[in-house]
Amino acid sequence: MAQGPIYAVIDLETTGTERDSDRIIQFGCAIMQNGRILTTMSQMINPDRPVPQNIQQLTGIHPADLTAAPYFADVAEQIRRLLGDAVIVAHNVNFDYPFLAHALAQAGQPPLDNLAVDTVELAQILLPTAASYRLSDLTAVLGIEHDHPHRADSDAISTAKLLWRLRETFQALPSALQDQLTQRGHFLLRDTGAFLAAAKQPRQLPADQLMRVGDLVIRRPRQAPAGPETAQYPGTDAAKKALLRPRFRFRKVQAQMMDLIHQNALGAKAPLMIEAGTGAGKSLGYLLPYAYVATSARPLIVATHTTVLQTQLMAREVQAVREVTGLSLPAVMLKSPRHYLDLAKFAASLRLKHVNRQTQLLQMKILVWLTHTTTGDLDELHLTNYHAPLFARIQATGDARLTVPGPYAAVDFWARLQANLRQAAIVITNHAYLARHFNELPQEAPFLVVDEAQHFADTTAEAFSQVLDLAKLRRRLGQLQSFIENQQGGGLLALTRGEAALTYRLQSQLTVSESLVGEIERLQSRLYQQAFTPVAHPSGQVSLTLDQASLAQVNEILAAPLAHLKRALPALLQAVTVVAKQVQAQASHFGSAPLLEGFAGLVSALARQTSRLQQLDPVALAKAQVVVSLTLANQNDRLSLGVAWTRFAAGAIIQDELAHFTAPVFVGATLTVGRKFDYLAKQLGYAPLPEAATLRLRSPFRYKSQAKVFLASDAPNAADLTPAAYADYLASAIAQLASGHHQTLALFTSLQMISAVYERLAKLPIAGERELLAQGVTGTASRIAKRFAVGEQTLLLGAASFFEGVDYPDKQLEQVILTRLPFDNPQQPAVRAREQALTAAGADPFTADMLPRAILRFRQSFGRLIRTERDRGVFIVLDPRLGTTAYGRQMAKSLPNLKPMSLPLQELIPLATAWLDHTLLLKENHDAL
Repeated sequence: MAQGPIYAVIDLETTGTERDSDRIIQFGCAIMQNGRILTTMSQMINPDRPVPQNIQQLTGIHPADLTAAPYFADVAEQIRRLLGDAVIVAHNVNFDYPFLAHALAQAGQPPLDNLAVDTVELAQILLPTAASYRLSDLTAVLGIEHDHPHRADSDAISTAKLLWRLRETFQALPSALQDQLTQRGHFLLRDTGAFLAAAKQPRQLPADQLMRVGDLVIRRPRQAPAGPETAQYPGTDAAKKALLRPRFRFRKVQAQMMDLIHQNALGAKAPLMIEAGTGAGKSLGYLLPYAYVATSARPLIVATHTTVLQTQLMAREVQAVREVTGLSLPAVMLKSPRHYLDLAKFAASLRLKHVNRQTQLLQMKILVWLTHTTTGDLDELHLTNYHAPLFARIQATGDARLTVPGPYAAVDFWARLQANLRQAAIVITNHAYLARHFNELPQEAPFLVVDEAQHFADTTAEAFSQVLDLAKLRRRLGQLQSFIENQQGGGLLALTRGEAALTYRLQSQLTVSESLVGEIERLQSRLYQQAFTPVAHPSGQVSLTLDQASLAQVNEILAAPLAHLKRALPALLQAVTVVAKQVQAQASHFGSAPLLEGFAGLVSALARQTSRLQQLDPVALAKAQVVVSLTLANQNDRLSLGVAWTRFAAGAIIQDELAHFTAPVFVGATLTVGRKFDYLAKQLGYAPLPEAATLRLRSPFRYKSQAKVFLASDAPNAADLTPAAYADYLASAIAQLASGHHQTLALFTSLQMISAVYERLAKLPIAGERELLAQGVTGTASRIAKRFAVGEQTLLLGAASFFEGVDYPDKQLEQVILTRLPFDNPQQPAVRAREQALTAAGADPFTADMLPRAILRFRQSFGRLIRTERDRGVFIVLDPRLGTTAYGRQMAKSLPNLKPMSLPLQELIPLATAWLDHTLLLKENHDAL
């Protein structure tokens, strides 16, 4: 074997991240050649300064471990000799390399000028669907032994093994793809690109798995799974047991749900409402009976609340039903087009010049991902931010406007999805997509299951709300002007120079666009002057709800400009599209494909805004169940002004929608209020359903032995304190409750309060003892949710999206703290509008709307705690109203066979901790509410 380069794979543990003030406390190194580790070095180092508590917690290295260790200056020469001229490798090389180089220079050693490779970037490119790129997570996924994460010696050895595994992954790619990646390698950190270039090996394209299309290598579309199309439904409990075992446990309540759905689908086809408690197996409960009924002619449409839940249903539950029944069950997951990659646009983006490093890295990641994906669903990349400019350029639009002819049309992901949709027996979508596109489904009167049905009315109301986003429309027109006049040195005018007719048309439309921008700005100024007063220190978004008098004045101001925009925008789009198509038809002459791909996305975005504008009728909307408000992104920025028509009830719309479906079934774990479905029925536009059309299935969990509920009886009422004092209390209480070693989720009703509490917690000792995650502070909800799932002894502060839809079984979540009873903010426009409408109808808004919503959310917050029969946890409420008010006691009664124990916080903490640690069995009647 030829002697390859020597790699010095290093890892440092330090007192902090600042090279000038922090110090190394452990140096680890693995010397590797040709994938074989030749020698290792592990050295504790005395930093001659305190080691922060959070570093001790993270690394397990304590001051006592360092007392007898040498100073860095004593081992610097040995380290420098060990490194020699080897290629330095690290997981996040731009931390370890400069930190070590600085320490060596301070110790008088020669400058560190070795080549260097980063395994983080390699992993991001070569493992594009990984959920996390932390070293410990990657080694777990790849099966690399990693005994002591965050210890330099163990991390260095694991990083060395990871490097070689990534090298093998790269070499397994077809040669054409290896070439594409290495051509972009100069953008990678330090010498990572050179590492890829040196690792290249000839590799044939595996024609049974991959195919070359144009400039891309993609996974070959797979055939639908073979299997029988029909089978006999297991009508008896014995038949169900035989079918489900040994994979699934037979549950009597689940069988009852299956039989009701199956009989209804074949018989009455009436609407059903089913509340299936956590653990009752509701997904299997509706998918299995429909597996024997749904066909491509009349498929089952399943709509759930989020795209994350869509993915779970498709990947786990649908596949499980296929395996259990033996049926082929062709299924598709349907989202809006922007979730999918447009292959032609992505290929065009690869030819763009002057692309920044982040875009290049994303392009390399997607190039590899194309050898994995069969759907083109960008969510598979698990990115925390899909707002990078590249995504606006490469997302599918769902229409054929300005589609560039070429080799990609035959394998286009969105076109494939539409073809599969026509053959599917099961379609998994989400509430928002269903509300907006229910009449676009290719089949007539399909079956329908609405999962997480408690959200469906609000989601539909939001889908049928309307926004006149004048700021975005103005920006789009500005972008259109840039595409015409100047796009990185040349726009459409530059491309068509010498073509007098085309140039004249473009210049004419440029003038029209500039005129429309001016008209929009004047409209924004008039609306601003009508409603707002400038203030000296603006902050955040401002929303002003209009009363009837103000609404009449706003409608008068809108009338003429809106009518003109409705006439002018379609004509403008039509004119520029005609020109662009002429340029496209002569692409060999103009050489304009990358520009036109970006232009196609802009035209589609403008077309969507124009379509919404055409449907906008302020006078008609004023008569519907809407609240109208003027919004500003900034109080003093009149050019950020828009108008919103927020619908607050959708029952009539939902009934029109449901007319397109057969036997709609509404399911969820928390659908009833007071054990009745009346509130849900009213939201969905139904009269109360007959008892035979409803079903409540209890959870199989033994809540009395699995969970305890506590109320801090001495907690203050938030209304009695200033926001700062309330934040002080919550920070102190949460810090004490989360001081143990149990994963903790603290639920809030306000993002502002999360920020205030996090700021205080960051200054307390708990910040050095465990990882703190805060929604909107340390990351987005999706990002911190993923981080929490792989964390240990982590505290997460979350708001609305964490009340449900997150699943943390076993040790992933053992303690939930509810800071405040989850009522809607009464100042929200839709909440105020519902209040006004109910009052006008002679109803009490609190009992008819606000309390039922809060009870459902309260039940959902408790539902985060116990997810499996093995789970054990505590639920702690820091709002005294749970025990002091009638509505609070009504909420408490909604808990599943549990009564809250009311105790002062200082008595509550040791009891909760002891119970979690299995050292105390609490009496059920101790101070129960």
